[in-house]
Amino acid sequence: MTAQAWIDETRDMLLSGYVEELLLLASNIGTISETTIEVTGAGDSGIVPGVIIEIGMEAMYVSAVAGSTVSVIRAYGGSTAITHTAGDICRVSPKFPTYRIFEALNNDLRDLTSPDSGIFQMKSLQSITYNAAKQGYDLTGLTSEEVQSIYSVTYTDPVVVEAREPDIRKWELKRDRATTSFASGLALVLYQQAFPGKKLNISYKSPLTLLTSTASTKASTGLATTAYDLPPLGAAISLMVGTPIRREFIDAQGSSRRAEEVPPGAISASMRDLWGRRDNRIAAEAARLHAMYPQRS
Repeated sequence: MTAQAWIDETRDMLLSGYVEELLLLASNIGTISETTIEVTGAGDSGIVPGVIIEIGMEAMYVSAVAGSTVSVIRAYGGSTAITHTAGDICRVSPKFPTYRIFEALNNDLRDLTSPDSGIFQMKSLQSITYNAAKQGYDLTGLTSEEVQSIYSVTYTDPVVVEAREPDIRKWELKRDRATTSFASGLALVLYQQAFPGKKLNISYKSPLTLLTSTASTKASTGLATTAYDLPPLGAAISLMVGTPIRREFIDAQGSSRRAEEVPPGAISASMRDLWGRRDNRIAAEAARLHAMYPQRS
């Protein structure tokens, strides 16, 4: 399952069943500088000068239309110009552009990782060898942003026959160390001895990994499968701020629509429903993680 599924889920939530006009790109867009493109059926569609179209995650401003030939300004609204392939979907006047949804999903992954939410992914580092003459160890290959906190430090006990990993209980993580001594800027200081020459197993809590493209897998974020519903909920709420969901758009209603059908506060009510659902789900997922990785004394 990829990020595209999250994008589609977010859009479905926001549009409330409304389907935007979709066309197909008739020929490849091979460079990021091309400003004339071919769109199947453009002449009989809602593509007119002044309209925004979107292909993939790139938004384009339409400056002229002649049959199926459309002149555009590329990378509109902060999106990025990329190449496209014939047959790609061309979305006409998107209410919620894909690149905005993608940004909102990443923003929500950042929010989920905040201490208030209590969501994280557990990672481990097993490249450090214990040295009895050494107290501080560089967390090679890691950055301060990648290490939320150290969860446990263990080592292999060679004395016993059965596999055993004794805990090192006394340690401290120090940040912003001089890179001349600790290249990563992180120093793990051990105040308890281990067995010389044995590898340390360092488990640490890390923020969720951001999506890099629509092809990024959900699993690559480090989010538990039980929590896959959370990013679309958060992204939808974020995008609703200042922009009503589809069922509250005036242009989605007939001419006999009465103003009281969408009274003041209708948008806020929609957001409250999603907020409540999201808060309950975050609490449930945070509790699940706490049960898996309880607080260590």
